[in-house]
Amino acid sequence: MSLPEGNPRIPEGINAHNDNPLREFLVLAIGVSAALVFAVAALSLSIHLLAPCIPFAWEARALPQDGLPLGPTSPDAREDAVAALGASLLESSLALPIEGEPPAQRVPPAYFHFHLVDMDAPNAFATLGANIAVTLPLLNSVDSENGLAMVLAHEIAHVQLRHPIEAAGRGVVVQIALAALLGRNANSLWGSSLGAGGLFTLLSFNREMELAADRRALAILRQHYGHTAGADGFFRAIDDGPGQWAEFTRTHPSSERRIALIREAMAGDSADAHTRPLPEALRSATPAADPGDGEPALQ
Repeated sequence: MSLPEGNPRIPEGINAHNDNPLREFLVLAIGVSAALVFAVAALSLSIHLLAPCIPFAWEARALPQDGLPLGPTSPDAREDAVAALGASLLESSLALPIEGEPPAQRVPPAYFHFHLVDMDAPNAFATLGANIAVTLPLLNSVDSENGLAMVLAHEIAHVQLRHPIEAAGRGVVVQIALAALLGRNANSLWGSSLGAGGLFTLLSFNREMELAADRRALAILRQHYGHTAGADGFFRAIDDGPGQWAEFTRTHPSSERRIALIREAMAGDSADAHTRPLPEALRSATPAADPGDGEPALQ
């Protein structure tokens, strides 16, 4: 039956397309994922550029009055030895400008504090406020002072490069971006799936921070010892699972990649470069931990 001329047929496709709904869903998902990746990358780059401009005193004032919970500390000769080595490396680092700026102008040396903490896994990390912590089991994962010095120099580099405040700021703005783009769906399966692209982008920035800290740490060791021999000690001792092929899913570069970077630097050392033994107070600090436990990684 034909419609009268005064009642023309409504054109198809005004409110819906004839395309397969799955195709429309995939196009929408790809578009939102691309927007998330772009937003995370743009915001992360902005935070990277702005973080060094934040006065360090502001960061220090943001800490709780009783400091950050670092876990049980070991205030004895072992912590004194770690702190002494850290202070010595910090002094050497002050001769190495960061983008033409004196490191002491970014983070005054007086703010640095070194801690030895009782945790299960071999690890080290730097927090807001220039607190640097080394765990007791890590002392059994290095066989020389130089290996421990690389760990401490890496954390000193993180602080001087303003990575703790950068990481904190990035976490906040990324959560805001996810909430703005996904709204109520941010915590749903749909939101989690779409947010994966943004997460992997965020992880790539974290890995770049780790490599930047490694590069500066090697420069600090060369300034301090005149060479980088033994800098790969900690990374040779740990087993962090899959190699570079799975790196994009992780917060840190693989040990394989980091050892390659360190050995490239070591190739420039003279043949008579030698390591120093660990200070007496740090030898056999605790029963050896299984390097496979947890996820040992410098942070």
